[in-house]
Amino acid sequence: MIHAILFDFGGTLDSDGLHWLDRFYDIYDKNGLGHIPKALVKEAFYWADAQADLDLGMKSAGLRDMMERHVRWQFQKLNLTDNKLQSGIADAFIRPSERILHRNRRVLEKLSHSGLKLGIISNFYGNIETLCKEFGFISFMNVILDSAVIGLKKPDPKLFELALAKLELPAEQVAFVGDNFDRDIVPAKSVGMKTYWLLGDQEKTPPLASQVDVILHSLEDLPHEFKEALR
Repeated sequence: MIHAILFDFGGTLDSDGLHWLDRFYDIYDKNGLGHIPKALVKEAFYWADAQADLDLGMKSAGLRDMMERHVRWQFQKLNLTDNKLQSGIADAFIRPSERILHRNRRVLEKLSHSGLKLGIISNFYGNIETLCKEFGFISFMNVILDSAVIGLKKPDPKLFELALAKLELPAEQVAFVGDNFDRDIVPAKSVGMKTYWLLGDQEKTPPLASQVDVILHSLEDLPHEFKEALR
């Protein structure tokens, strides 16, 4: 029986299975920047990620501050100078994230109140705890492992083993929910956790079906998955 659920953050708790980069492709297109090759948008996105890793201000950034910084770096890399457009693109990312995060707070509350332990394992910028406080998750969390704080990054299985140690539970009693097959599902499965691959509206086939125990389309489906614990 499952006694704890661990989550990825970006693409999992803040959207239903959509990677940040894929979201930016769509946002750029809808804001008149569809002419920029995806390869350049991708390069700018990961360059912004690298800046975020170096910026001490990100360690305590809330959602809006974090994403405004990230988009500003993207625009720098792309040599874009339209501040109004920059602000609009950041807002187009932030608003749906806020909606999903507030929705998922209710999901986490229900799961936590059922007696399940909860936690987060995420490759992030050191501000996962800040975001958990901002969106009301913090009281539900038994463990938070932020790569920038711990000094390890997924898919390193040591992060998952560390979470198990902090939860004081065997792997077979822990589920992991994530949107990235290689960084979330594979390492969680390697240590013996039950795996939940979050896809949203995407139709994907797992590269290795044996690695995925359950496919989810929304975190709102989780209470149904754990209905016995929620009785």
